[in-house]
Amino acid sequence: ARYMNIFRSVDLNQDFYFSYAYDLTNTLQRNMTCHPAKPPHRNTMFMWNHHMLSAAFPGLASDWVLPLVHGFVNQTNLSILGHDIYLTLIARRSRHFAGTRFLKRGVNDQGYVANDVETEQIVHDTRFTSMHQPGGRPYSNPGYTAYVQHRGSIPLNWSQDTSKMVPKPPIHLNVMDPYYSAAGRHFDNMFLRYGAPIIVLNLVKRREKTRRESILLDEFTRAVEYLNQFLPDGKIKYIAWDMSRAAKGPNQDVIGKLEQLGEDALNETGFFHSGPEPNITRVRREEAGVGVPLHGTGIPYRRQRGVVRTNCIDCIDRTNAAQFVIGKCAFAHQLYALGIIDRPAMEFDSDAVDALTELYHDHGNTIALQYGGSHLVNTVRTYRKLNQWSSQSRDMIEAIKRYYSNSFVDAEKQGAINLFLGSFLPYHGGPPLWELNTDHHLHNLDPRIRRKKRRYLQQTSIIVDYEADAFCQLYSVVYAAVDKGRR
Repeated sequence: ARYMNIFRSVDLNQDFYFSYAYDLTNTLQRNMTCHPAKPPHRNTMFMWNHHMLSAAFPGLASDWVLPLVHGFVNQTNLSILGHDIYLTLIARRSRHFAGTRFLKRGVNDQGYVANDVETEQIVHDTRFTSMHQPGGRPYSNPGYTAYVQHRGSIPLNWSQDTSKMVPKPPIHLNVMDPYYSAAGRHFDNMFLRYGAPIIVLNLVKRREKTRRESILLDEFTRAVEYLNQFLPDGKIKYIAWDMSRAAKGPNQDVIGKLEQLGEDALNETGFFHSGPEPNITRVRREEAGVGVPLHGTGIPYRRQRGVVRTNCIDCIDRTNAAQFVIGKCAFAHQLYALGIIDRPAMEFDSDAVDALTELYHDHGNTIALQYGGSHLVNTVRTYRKLNQWSSQSRDMIEAIKRYYSNSFVDAEKQGAINLFLGSFLPYHGGPPLWELNTDHHLHNLDPRIRRKKRRYLQQTSIIVDYEADAFCQLYSVVYAAVDKGRR
């Protein structure tokens, strides 16, 4: 009976989503670019009912299998220059290493990080109704665009001691891994999911009176530098910026800096557009030169290759603000690709950006509640320095709520997640869930049966490259980290 009560404490009526007609576990790009006769496999990383379905449906190939996604979904309708646009935001939370703020930090042995969330921003022009026009081939409908971002905890073995009951517990590196094997597995999985480059935007603090976040900054920087030795140039692009310190400076333009980062990232990764641009706009004509014919000059289609991976210490407040600004840059490019605006730029004070702001605000609040136990402490308005007095009082109240949740609620919430996902399986004679001192063994490999480490670490990343014929071309990036000193 107690296990049933714990299981039922996971509220399936809140923040869980499913669809009979659309695969929510995959991105729009993945769903639309695979051949209609061969739909993509479900991404089990985001199937929160994976454990419950696996026993009844081996391989999850049955039509009775209905994936359950945990995260956030919201949509709004806009009218922009006479065009009806649907703006959709989807956040998918990984079921691996899932949990609450202070109880799930960093990375586990398999390379899965805490608070791993994939956010997809979809813009659809309603002039085109179906994803594939009747009788047409894939990509024939130009009315869909999408941009994907990622957030996740810093991929190091670290934790915080919550026994001291302080708002900001000290940070400890639990395992010193000179070969950064867990971080390597994490980025290997990122290449598999998104391709290259992976643009790491690290927003943790650089200067502190008492070193906390800066400990992770230094170690994460070393980890990326080490892994990049064994990768082709430009595969992991690392940007470290103390966003919190910049926000406190009187002459610092935080939003402007993020907008520049967003534009640079879009130039690197691109975004998904399901078909040719409807026409060449004035800016394209200026870039191409006077007298260039309009026909045949549009881009036939776009694909996103790579992703921006944003993190702060919690991957909640600063991360959400940064993702919004990058999403705003992508929004302008998406509307431009659809032929709705004539320049890939939008002002903050517009109805369209206001709608996007509300979507990202709700998205950030939802992710913050799921992982941190309260709404966002610092919002976009905080970094734009609008209504600073009201923002500060609100941020203080949310910080108190977060502290209370982390201190008194998170342990029970973590136990319920472990039971729901099948990370903990009750068995006769074993310790009950509520008597476990730690759940570390539930999310990491058993050291007693772990394979011996070889003299080198070799990992293979499969990067998916979509060509015009809609077939997937796979190629591998192999990198080896040679242990020269170990015998």
